[in-house]
Amino acid sequence: MSTKKSVSEKAAVTLEPQTVEAMVELVDSIELLRSFFNDQVIHDISGILSSVLKLVNAISGTDLVDILERGLQDPELDRALMNPPKVGLWGLISALGNDDVQKGMGILIELLKAIGRASGE
Repeated sequence: MSTKKSVSEKAAVTLEPQTVEAMVELVDSIELLRSFFNDQVIHDISGILSSVLKLVNAISGTDLVDILERGLQDPELDRALMNPPKVGLWGLISALGNDDVQKGMGILIELLKAIGRASGE
């Protein structure tokens, strides 16, 4: 028998058993992914990714992202998420008198109109 050890034998000796096990799992995962990704899957994923990137490009060209970001960072929204208020029909109707609600509704209505116009094309 040869006194020289193969590379794999040297690696097995110098690595911790957990490390070798993790490397085997990594190789198995890569093999699984390699067998999963055929030409059709790659084509389908690229089509979806293309649509998502078009949407991101369209949204980033408007003020919508900035408005949504500021709205989501509003401290009053955080408080409402922690303890959601119960709003009935009369609460909803009275909220329509609030300037901020009216602006938000205006944005949503214009968005709905734009979606409707786009769906008719």
